[in-house]
Parts: sequence; C-alpha cells; structure tokens
Amino acid sequence: MSKITDLSRTIVALATALGSGSIAVIRVSGKNAFDIVNSVFVGRDITREPGNTVHLGKIIYQEHKIDQVLLTLFRAPASYTGENIVEISCHANPFIVDKIIDILIQSGAQHAGPGEFTLRAFLNHKLDLAQAEAVADIIRTKSKIGIENSLQQLEGSVTGRINKLKNELIDLISHIEIDLDFNEENIIIASAAEINMKLGDIVQAIDHLIKSYNYGRIFNSTLKMALIGPTNAGKSTLMNQLLGEDRAITSHIPGTTRDTLHENIIIDNVFFSLIDTAGLRATKDDIETIGISRTKEQIKNADIILYLIDINTDHKTNDLVEMSIDRDKIIIVANKTDLGLRQEVIKKWLKLKLPTVYISAKTGAGISDLKRNIINLVAHGFEKYDDQIIITSKRHRDCLRNTRQFIVNAQKTIDANLGNEFVSVELREALHTLGQITGETANDDILNQIFKNFCIGK
Repeated sequence: MSKITDLSRTIVALATALGSGSIAVIRVSGKNAFDIVNSVFVGRDITREPGNTVHLGKIIYQEHKIDQVLLTLFRAPASYTGENIVEISCHANPFIVDKIIDILIQSGAQHAGPGEFTLRAFLNHKLDLAQAEAVADIIRTKSKIGIENSLQQLEGSVTGRINKLKNELIDLISHIEIDLDFNEENIIIASAAEINMKLGDIVQAIDHLIKSYNYGRIFNSTLKMALIGPTNAGKSTLMNQLLGEDRAITSHIPGTTRDTLHENIIIDNVFFSLIDTAGLRATKDDIETIGISRTKEQIKNADIILYLIDINTDHKTNDLVEMSIDRDKIIIVANKTDLGLRQEVIKKWLKLKLPTVYISAKTGAGISDLKRNIINLVAHGFEKYDDQIIITSKRHRDCLRNTRQFIVNAQKTIDANLGNEFVSVELREALHTLGQITGETANDDILNQIFKNFCIGK
C-alpha cells in the first residue's frame, strides 16, 4: 500500500470545486491539524477549543494577511475521518486557496492523496468499504434514483444485507466444524440435506442481489443511446424532439448529418448520452463516408440502438440484420406516422420480432411510448425489489459471483460425500470473499484500486 495509509501524516486538500464560487473549503485532517492551522491563524487559540465550534479570524503568514476565514473544528473521534479535522472556509479566489494550502504545507501538513479523507474514515472504522464507495457514488451518480440508492448504501443498506449472509455462513460453518469434532462419536449435529438446503437459500439470496446489478448499474452510469438508420428517416428530428430544442440540423436532403452529435438527456431518472449519427447508405462522398464509418463505431459502443425507419418507405430490413447488432439493445422506431402507415412495410419489419414503436418525430406522437420502451429495454424487464437493496458496483457484483461459486462448490462436495472438512474449506473461502465487499478481508491492492478514483478532497 502507498504512503497514503500513513496515519501519522496530517493531510490537506481543497474539499470544494475550484472555480468561480464565493466560498472555498480547505480540509485539514490528522493528529496535528489543530496545531498546524493554529500556527497561521489569528483569532482564538483553537488548540484550546472543543469540537463542533466555528471561529472567525485571519490567516496570516510572515506578517502578511492572506484572507479572513471561518474555521470549523471537529475533534477526534467525532469527525468524518475519526481524526482531528479543521475545515477552513475562505474566499474562493484560486490564488488565495493555493496560498493557504502552500502555507499549511510549509507549516507541516502534506498533500492528501485521492480519496484519502474517506480512506482514513474506513481505516478508523467510521465507515465500512461499501459505505466508503457510496460516498464516491453520491458524487458521480447521474440520476436522482442513483443518489437515493447511494445514500441508502451510505447508511448501511448493502452492509446490512451482506452481514446477514455472512452470519448465515458463519452459523453453517460452526455447525459443520462442530460436527467434525463429534464425528468419531457418531453424533450428527446437522444433516447433509439440511446444510445443502440452507446453502441453497443463501445462493438464492445472492442471485437476487446479483440480478439487481442489471437494474442498478443504470443509475450510476451514463448510457450511450445511438440514433441510427437510413438517410432521411428522421434521426435528427427525433433528437430535437427528445431534447426539446433544435440541436441537430434537419433537412429533406439525404445525408444532411455527416458527423456524430452528442447531447445528454434524462429519461425517467436515467442519464443518457444521446448520439445522432450519419444516415446509412452507399455514398461516394468522402466526408459522408467518414461520417458513416463513425456511425458504425457508435453502433459497437452503444448500450441502446434506436433504429429509425420511415414507415412509408420500403427500407431493406437486411441492412439492419447484416450489421449483427446485439438484438437485446435494439428498438425499431417507425417514424413519420403523421404521413400515414403502409401496412406492407409494417408487416416486413414486424417479422424481425424486435421491439417496435410507432412515432412522429415531427409532431411528437408516440414519444412517451418510445421513452417507456427505452427504460424497459435498459432494465431488461427487471422489476424493482421490495426491499430496495440494489447493487450498483461491479466490484460488489463480482465478489457476490465468486462467493456464489464457492458455495456451489461446497454443495457439490456435499453431494459427492467428500467430507465436511472440504465443505468447510469452500465455505470459509466464500466468507472471505464476501468480506471483501465491506472491507473486512480487503487487501491493499483492492483499497488502492477503489480509492485512486476518488476526488483528492474527499
């Protein structure tokens, strides 16, 4: 592990975004936080003050006044990190912020590493690892539901569910190992059938959590949704309709869009990057050819494909089929219903057995139905769980998958009648893997991987 786990250091970093605000907050944490700040603060002697107090004064260094500030004091262990913390509220001018941080470093503080404040909260048992990751998710998440879910995780919702599974595993391991102790006396504490049944219940609970990731991931990430299809199908008009503004140039002339346009949009509390692409057709125009090449690249990377057709034009369905796009991410959008509906065209596209929505991008008819289909496709038909525990972290999902495999191995060992000592080994591996979610068994590599993506001041 790197030096950021050296808890003897007193660390400093800007805790607010640097920019054109009125106030900036500089956070100082560590054993010597009060002494270091006090050495450059003119006001009250904060080393004698209790926590949860605020003090007005000035930062002065070598007889030069730097800024008038407010200090907010938190004494260990009643602080975010579990250490002494001083938060300095100063004016947000970058020159002032940089000067105060430089002065504090010259006075004995050191630059904080990425996520070091939250890492210290974890190391000082103020948060477990799942809660620490929720802090980063709250900052990064792109939707209202994502924020709500991350706040629940910060309050311990995921931890509570993981601890329940761990306790069930511990209970089974203890029964198995007691059974081993009494094996020579032919006393059976728990039958193989009972253990297998309880392991099956644990696997089912784990599967429940793993499945929730398919739903939960959409709230903590930006999903790419590409508008593709033949020229003049109405892709740019649809983009403008979804955005509620004239962002893309529209024209009856085929090939108007020659490059990809990217805009962000929120549908039903889900954050999307909406991509308008060049129309697909054979062309000798060099610039349009480049645009079509970029369209094909977007197709590869998109989470959702809206394939637009003019419902009154006899587009070739094999153009879509030949692109070999994953069927699970395609919605056929039959556009220009305001001009009529050609039944022979409808029948031809329905043969593909893909979700199909009929709209008029010009009038807005069918747009609400399209949005519903988009959300249903993203969620893969998942229904929100009664207990509201949703996994949004790929790391958590992978730990659950590995835990599940060890439990399945234990079940196979029981079925093969290989002995409870081997069952116990598998279940202890399952317990160890499950503990990585909350951090009880997480090693330094896991911690470094998690915290390197945090903000410096968090």
